[in-house]
Amino acid sequence: MKPFLGTLRGAIRKAAVSAAILSFLLFTAVGWYADRIPQQFYVTPGEELRFSSMEVLQSGAPISYDQTSLAGKSIGSTQTVTVRLFGVIPVTQTHVSVSDRKYVCAGGMLFGIKLFTEGVMVIDTGSVETENGTISPAEEAGIQKGDIILSVNGQSVSSNEALAAILAQSTTPVSISFRRDEKLCRTFLTPVKSQLDGRYKGGLWVRDSTAGLGTITYYDAQNGTFGGLGHGISDSDTGQLMPLSNGQICRVRLNGIVKGQAGAPGELSGSFASDEVYGSLYQNTETGVFGELNEEFLTVQDSVPVLNKQEVKTGDAIIRCTLDDGGIKEYEIQIEKIDLNEKALTKNMVISVTDPELLDKTGGIVQGMSGSPILQDGKLVGAVTHVFVDNPTKGYGIFAENMLKTAA
Repeated sequence: MKPFLGTLRGAIRKAAVSAAILSFLLFTAVGWYADRIPQQFYVTPGEELRFSSMEVLQSGAPISYDQTSLAGKSIGSTQTVTVRLFGVIPVTQTHVSVSDRKYVCAGGMLFGIKLFTEGVMVIDTGSVETENGTISPAEEAGIQKGDIILSVNGQSVSSNEALAAILAQSTTPVSISFRRDEKLCRTFLTPVKSQLDGRYKGGLWVRDSTAGLGTITYYDAQNGTFGGLGHGISDSDTGQLMPLSNGQICRVRLNGIVKGQAGAPGELSGSFASDEVYGSLYQNTETGVFGELNEEFLTVQDSVPVLNKQEVKTGDAIIRCTLDDGGIKEYEIQIEKIDLNEKALTKNMVISVTDPELLDKTGGIVQGMSGSPILQDGKLVGAVTHVFVDNPTKGYGIFAENMLKTAA
């Protein structure tokens, strides 16, 4: 009997180990899917939650949804849907809301941006040479790179010159209000007299504006608003979003194209065509810039439907952009991968440029093409956002749904 009992115990141990491994794999799979399935989907009246490309949840993924028909549900109705692994194990719950299909005019035209900050952004702190040695008032006050200075002694500041003028007249500590990581803070800074020019200084390097060019993604003819870039305008030194006070939209003159190469992203080189303003910015966000635009800036075109994220599929698509005086042209691309993960707001798709003409002109995706609308079967699915530094023929795209949700 002993050999039999030993064999039985071995079999039990193996079964226990196998069960533990299976439980671990199931736990890992549940966590993986729960982290990647959005908590909100939108469908048009009469539709149910379906995916145009199951690759968004891995090919052949054993995922199913408990849902009742949304047919007949009114606009604004929401229902909770349970996501299950193998049709049995609950993974997470998501919400499906009924909303009207959105229609916008697809963009593709270049635009110039002049952005003026809310307050001034600290891009660095430095030392001041005084008769008592080198002193850094900003560091002593606890001010850091990336802070947004809003006011000094209760007086709002919106430019480098304004800040310098206030500090130059201050021989005693000043109260500085600033924002750090969305929190309002306050500190006291004591300006010191510079040996170089005799002026009182705070040891601050700040930025109050920036300018550049990009591509308009869409225009909403109903309210005269637009969205562009597909990502925010960030400070080149801090990497943080520039805090927007106001901004202007201007025409740009394309001066040339620097082709992209592996390790060296290319760019569209341009300049402002005039001082005439054609629109304004009211948002600078992670998913793009948004504002109002005069119709005379645009090329007249028909509206196109906007696809919800789950309707986007891998395969053939086109992008619209402006690369010469010929205006907007369409170029062929492939959508290679789709990611519904809500944490990746601006990197929802991996795209690859396949159009020979575009590859010949730019080498792929270059700076300035950010915001170029991506269309599939005549419908807007998103916009170009980033280029792969090691391979300029590939890049990322954002869902149009994410941009419009921000602009709403």
